[in-house]
Amino acid sequence: MKVDKLHIRSRFKNLENVKVDFDEDHLMTVVVGCNGSGKSNVLEALVAIFRNLDLGQEPPFSYELIYRLGEPHKSNQFSERWQEITIDADPTRGTTAKQYQVQVRDLLADNVPNDMFGKTLSGNTVPFSKVKRDKEGKAPYLPNYVFAYYSGPSDRLENHFKKHRTDFYRRLLKDELDLKGDIRPLFYAKPHHSQFVLLAFFLSEQDNAEKAFLLEHLGIEGLDSIHFVMRQPGWAKKKGELFWGARGVVRRFLDELIKHTLSPVKVTRQEDTSLTGSNIRNEFFHLFLPDVEALREFAKDLSPDELFKMLESTLLSEIISEVSIRVNVSSSKDPLTFRELSEGEQQLLTVLGLLKFTGGKDSLFLLDEPDTHLNPSWAVKYLKFLRDFVPNHETSHLLMVTHHPLAIAELKKEQVQVMKRGEAQQITAKMPDESPRGMGINLILRSDMFGLQTTLDDDTNQKLSNRNALAAKDSLSKVEVVRENGFPAENEEQYLARLNSELGQLGFNLATDDPDYLEFLRNKYHAN
Repeated sequence: MKVDKLHIRSRFKNLENVKVDFDEDHLMTVVVGCNGSGKSNVLEALVAIFRNLDLGQEPPFSYELIYRLGEPHKSNQFSERWQEITIDADPTRGTTAKQYQVQVRDLLADNVPNDMFGKTLSGNTVPFSKVKRDKEGKAPYLPNYVFAYYSGPSDRLENHFKKHRTDFYRRLLKDELDLKGDIRPLFYAKPHHSQFVLLAFFLSEQDNAEKAFLLEHLGIEGLDSIHFVMRQPGWAKKKGELFWGARGVVRRFLDELIKHTLSPVKVTRQEDTSLTGSNIRNEFFHLFLPDVEALREFAKDLSPDELFKMLESTLLSEIISEVSIRVNVSSSKDPLTFRELSEGEQQLLTVLGLLKFTGGKDSLFLLDEPDTHLNPSWAVKYLKFLRDFVPNHETSHLLMVTHHPLAIAELKKEQVQVMKRGEAQQITAKMPDESPRGMGINLILRSDMFGLQTTLDDDTNQKLSNRNALAAKDSLSKVEVVRENGFPAENEEQYLARLNSELGQLGFNLATDDPDYLEFLRNKYHAN
């Protein structure tokens, strides 16, 4: 799945008549821009679009979207499909069938490129009834999966996923799911998924790339123990029963888990239910796996991705209250709890697990500021981390919003979209003038991608400007005035001497014997 272009015609949040040209030829496109420029809203718009397409609901706003499914033929492998889908949607057209106009072009039969915004596409018209997901769960003209992650506290993006999560939960309770293949088509990753990722990474006894990554970058050598806390869910009908009447895949998971736990204990205690501190008494079941061998024995018939899906399903069933994992780390003699890892480490695990265990062909990953808590040494490698964990580069697209200049340092300009708010508050998105690759962080910050005039702090920058303005003068005034707060009155010669001394200590020297530079300063600061 590769997103090509999006034109948001009618207003969505602060976006109206905004065209975004994504790079469909690479794995990832990164969106940058100032706060309030609509970066996150672009990702949310895509979620809203695919949500309503999948559910067969009217478009959330007027738009045109062009994306591709499948891949071209390779020299040694024929492709089953490579299609270009154009969706022209407008909620003012009447019935849902008229609100959506869908064109499908077979790129395997037609390799002639078009200007997608400049020309009317040739292709087959597909009725909307064939586009939305049918009762058998098939939607051949939509991406197989849309995944999203947001590092902040807002739930506005998550709200778009609730309907799919609820439907998945209902199927779960009816035992209609096959966890060897089933995952809901719209999936929102949350922080607790990071612990499920960790368990899945260590399921195999063999060394693998995931465990090597954990050791090299997080210092995690292995699992020490796992403590599951189960709770009586609100839907429980058999309150005296071992797992409160759980059924289906969740029941099979719990029945197998308890066989390998050490001294399971049920207790009744207070459970917090609101921010005001009011609580009720509820029943909890503590299940303790003493080591990684117990985990592997319990999940011996599961693959890592199946374990991840089963844990997530049990969480959805409202039975899992807490998972406490202790890990062995290279920096400590004693095991640490997972919560003692940094926010950045937990965040990184969540995103990488999302890519590894939920990704497949024709997947779209939407990451909103996933690098928020990363230090610079990780930020500069972040896109490489992502590439290494995406299973299908040719048929997956990763769209990411970031404020971190190091995160885009390796990209070509075609992989970047810069969003800006211009006159009359009109927002635009465009490719930067130059590729960030090879520019270095200072030039990236001062380019049109971030728009800083200088990377210096305000105080130092002001001193430099004052020093250069004085150095460009033919003669300096002898009048003594207070030039800066906290300093006595000085004439311009004294002030220049002090500025040269202070700035010299910071490495800023003035070459006063360079006539061309002095002429430049005179033209800059004293031109009429």
